[in-house]
Order: sequence, then C-alpha cells, then structure tokens
Amino acid sequence: MLRRLTWRWLGMLSLALGLLIQQPISAQTRNQQRANLSVTVTSPDGKPLSNAIVSVASLGLTTTTNETGSAHFTVSTNASQAIEVAVEAQGYRAWHLRNAQLIPNDTLLVAAPLSLADKTVDQQAEIIDVQPHRLSNNAAQEPSLNDAELNHVLAGTNTTPPATIRVYRVSLGRVDTVNFKTYVKHVLPNEWVAGWRTESLRSGAMASKTYAWYRTMYPKYPGKGYDTKDTTADQVYNPNVSYASTNAAVDDTWNYRLIKNNAIFQSQYCAGSYNGSRTSGQCSQNHGWTVGLYMSQWGSKYLADNGSTWRSILTFYYDNVAIGTISGGTTPSLPAWPTLRNGSSGNDVKAAQYLLRSHGHSLTADGDFGAGTEQAVRSFQSANGLTADGVVGAQTFAKLIKTVQNGSNGDAVRAIQTLLGVTVDGAFGAGTEQAVLNLQSTYGLTRDGVVGPLTWQAAFGK
Repeated sequence: MLRRLTWRWLGMLSLALGLLIQQPISAQTRNQQRANLSVTVTSPDGKPLSNAIVSVASLGLTTTTNETGSAHFTVSTNASQAIEVAVEAQGYRAWHLRNAQLIPNDTLLVAAPLSLADKTVDQQAEIIDVQPHRLSNNAAQEPSLNDAELNHVLAGTNTTPPATIRVYRVSLGRVDTVNFKTYVKHVLPNEWVAGWRTESLRSGAMASKTYAWYRTMYPKYPGKGYDTKDTTADQVYNPNVSYASTNAAVDDTWNYRLIKNNAIFQSQYCAGSYNGSRTSGQCSQNHGWTVGLYMSQWGSKYLADNGSTWRSILTFYYDNVAIGTISGGTTPSLPAWPTLRNGSSGNDVKAAQYLLRSHGHSLTADGDFGAGTEQAVRSFQSANGLTADGVVGAQTFAKLIKTVQNGSNGDAVRAIQTLLGVTVDGAFGAGTEQAVLNLQSTYGLTRDGVVGPLTWQAAFGK
C-alpha cells in the first residue's frame, strides 16, 4: 500500500512539474511576435532577378527569389535584432547587407541591386553596411545658416515638392539623382526608429521631407552639384533599406506641407532626450540651437507615446508653423465625433471630462471613463433634455462644447489644449491660438482662432 501511494505521488509530482515547465513555454509561444523580411533582387538594368539565392545565416533561412525578384521570410522574435542578408546569383557579384535590423511587428524591406561579376572581383562580395542610427551617437545636423537666417523665410516658395533630389553619396564619392518621395522613404528609418508609434513616425516624415524640400530650393552646397549629403551632415540616406511602417508614415503625410509664413523652411532636428521638454536635454542645451527652430526625435516618441498627434508634435517644437496641403493634394474631410462610453480612455475622454467640469460637474480629468464619469454624463444629459444613456456622442457633444478663444480661461480651455497637445494651463494665449489656427488650416476651416462647433469636431475627431 505504501509503495502504491509512493509511486502514485511520484507520478502526480512528475505531472505537476511537467505542467510547470511547459506553461511558461506555451505562454511565451502565444505571446511571440513576428518580424517580416522582404528582399527584392534586381539586375544592373533594374529588372527583377528570379532564382537568386537569398539567405540569413544567423537565422538559418534560405530561399530563392520568385519571378518578381522577391523573397520573403517571417521570423518569430520579441526584440529587434541585427541580421546579415546575403544574395547570390550565377553571373553576378555576391551581395551582402550587414547590420540590418529586424523589428517585431514590422517588415524590413531590402533592395538588392546586383552587379555583373568581373573576373578581378568576382570572388569578393559587395558589402553594404547599414550605418549606426543617428540616435545611437546623438549626432546633430550641421546647420548651414545662423539663427537670423533660419528665421528669415524667403518668399516665393513652391507649393509642391520637387520631383527629384541630388544626393552626394559620401562613401561612394558620387552624386545620385533620386525620386524625391523615394529619398524621404529611405531617410526616415535612419532618422526615426521603425517600430515607434505611428504619430512619431509621421512627424518625422514631415520634418525629413521639409528639410530636404528646403535644401532643393536654397543650396547648402552652392556650386557642388548636389542638394544634400547622405550622412548626418544632413539626413542619413540608405537606398537599400526601408520599412513598411516608415513607408506608410511618408505616404500618410505626403499631401501635406509644413510651412512658416506660407513658405517651406529649414526644419532642423536632433536626438534630444526622451521627454516633452523643448529645453532640458534638448538641442538648445546639447548643440546651442535656438528653441522653436528644431524638433527632438526622442521627444517626438515621448509625445506620441503620451497621445499627441503628428500635427501637435510639430507645432509643439516648431514655432509659428502651419500644416497645409500641397498643390494637387486634398483637404481631409471633417472627421466624425468620437463615441465615448464606460471603458473608453485617452485624450478624448480627458477633454470630455474637462468639458463636464466646465459645466459644474465635480470629477477628475484623468482620461479614464469610469463609473464617476458615466454618472456625470447621465446627469448632464438629463439636465439638457438628452437621453441619459451615459454615452457621449454627437448630440451630447453639441451641448457639451463651449466656444473659447484667445483670452478665455478655465476647464473648457484645458479641454481644447488637451486635444491640441499644447501646454494644459487653462489660459488661452498665443500658443493655443496658433495650434487652433493650424488645425483649422488642416481641415479647410475659417482661420479665426476661435474654437466653435466645427473646430471642436475637428479636434475631437482627428
């Protein structure tokens, strides 16, 4: 009997230990993220090259390109990792891309243009090294103008971006003429980090585009035959690497232009610190730049992580700017009012809470729609002849909003400041007014700086 009990307990203990060991593994498998790699191989004339061998030795991956010259891999990973992509094809020189970063929940897009093998070099692979990210060494752009010149915006700027840009490839000693949009797509992942929140990437897309656009109009290197260098002297450009996330950010903002006094300007930026300050740890301290003339890359991440939109990030860092549309672009339609209910969270909820407070309801504007906020909404709805369902929709917003403008004070001002991503102090001053004007420009509203029903709708629905 004792022996039977002993073996029975040993069996149960073994089963329990097995479950304990297996459970974390199963959980880890369930939580595993994926990174995608897409490689496009072309011949010297730019045509797709099929049957090229593409491999990533560190991950044990090998395949051949299809008829479109493409090869695709999906990798399970919860962290970014550096890889080397190798490409081989008969009659062509081997090609290696080193230190490319695979990023979870994103797609690394690699362009591999092969050259014909030459008897003198056909045993040597062509090596392309992805340079360390600007944010890893805190390198700043090299401003070509002093502060007075930066503030002086020349008249007669274009309203459409250039078709091409001339890029000096420093390590290659040559000038490449590149499609302008393609250039921006191959700059952004070297200046911002693919995998950051979309709003940060969009703000970076606008800053990168504007800087390059300005450089094509007002030469930094007069008489040299190029507009920008492919290094941190201007913007890091790598034609071999881009990402799905950064490409989307460029596409999403392509119809917009960042302007000052209705002109394209030199939109400087540097790494800065991971905070929402325009001074502490930023380019003004690190490089002596003037506040209001630059953006912090890390700061854009901080603001995006905390709910700011790409428009509010840009207007937070750059003084006296507006966001308009380019020639041929379209003004976005006025967005719909959001629907807020118990369980909702974010800046829309916080702004609605401030508006409820402006009507005399006592609650904390914390951005979390809980039981207290629901009760305040029901009470407000009952007092204003609305169905008391506790849900804030278009009809409730129509009664909840208040017209505010320069000189206004209080919780209604805090509500619009929360939505615009500016300092929330309850005082409607010049900074808040400029942010309102920018929002009105974006949606084609009357630029009067007054926050009425349409401007409130644009601010809540953006």
